[in-house]
Amino acid sequence: MADILNYDKKKDEQTMIQADTGKRKKEQFIENLREGDVVNDFFAVKIKNPPRSYKRGTWFGIVVTDKTGEINVKYWGGENKERVKRLYDSFKIGDVVQVRLGNVEIYEEKPQISINETTGGIRRCGPNEYYVTDFIPSLEKEEIDELVKKIKENIKEVENEQLKILLDAFFSDSDFLKDFAHSPSAMTHHHNYVGGNLEHTVGVVRLCKNIYEMYPGINKDLVITGAILHDIGKIKEYRATAAIEKTDEGNFIGHIVMGDRWIREKISEIREKGKDFDVDLENKLCHIILSHHGKYEFGSPRMPKTIEAMVVHQADMMDSQVKNFIQNIQDGRKISEDDWAFIWDSDIGMKRSMYLVEEKA
Repeated sequence: MADILNYDKKKDEQTMIQADTGKRKKEQFIENLREGDVVNDFFAVKIKNPPRSYKRGTWFGIVVTDKTGEINVKYWGGENKERVKRLYDSFKIGDVVQVRLGNVEIYEEKPQISINETTGGIRRCGPNEYYVTDFIPSLEKEEIDELVKKIKENIKEVENEQLKILLDAFFSDSDFLKDFAHSPSAMTHHHNYVGGNLEHTVGVVRLCKNIYEMYPGINKDLVITGAILHDIGKIKEYRATAAIEKTDEGNFIGHIVMGDRWIREKISEIREKGKDFDVDLENKLCHIILSHHGKYEFGSPRMPKTIEAMVVHQADMMDSQVKNFIQNIQDGRKISEDDWAFIWDSDIGMKRSMYLVEEKA
């Protein structure tokens, strides 16, 4: 690799970083970065913000991630705007880049990495240089296996023969089960890691069971089936490579409508095999999928019109919101040792005070 510290660079020449040879593991993880650290490591690109001018030239910002978190990176270029733009265009969201001689600073109470064009650089890396497992946070295999076991136990509790056939049509497919067990539930906000969608689904089913046990007149089988299938569209909405990103289908259509279509396709296949599936039951199940976000402004094509749809919506909301709050507190503990800290809350679009002390059970 080029010796950047002793590189004899001509005036206005951009620092060029040669590729490493062979794979290597990350050493500097985001959760361990502290003010004053010099960063020389790999990161996955999550967000790109286009170049813009400042008093000394042109700069751009990106958000990068690894399996421990995310951090803002600012690249401060010189007066040659085209050179900065070429660098910005040399990598895309989802790529892994190598940051060289970046400095960790604190900006608005959060760490960020600052790179000066005259001393450091950014380079797009090839897949033979890094290990994907360094970038995507994931549940342990044992955790995933245990959650899959719980889903299968929940399916066994369904007594309605038509709903049981539908669930088996999905979960007896080994490829579907593998994808379902390893899909994230979001890019940010909650359960944004490999296995997150599975964990979220188990949580929603558990909450639904508590609710229908409290209130009479709720169709248990319809609620369980709706809870298990409510987010299957996320398998097609998100792609987990070195970063979690949305697919084209996810951007154009979204997991709610994709989930509804997928279920209706499975039901059509069941009917083509000569088995019955009640149209009214199909509509009520698909209504749960289409209304589980609860409000139009939350991206829900329908608002809940049945008690079963309302139960799944409320369980989905509770599990996602509680998990988001927990993750916010965990992130706060990484940047502050105080009892209280102002943490960004995406629901209200601003920072708010949160208590970070871990209570003893």
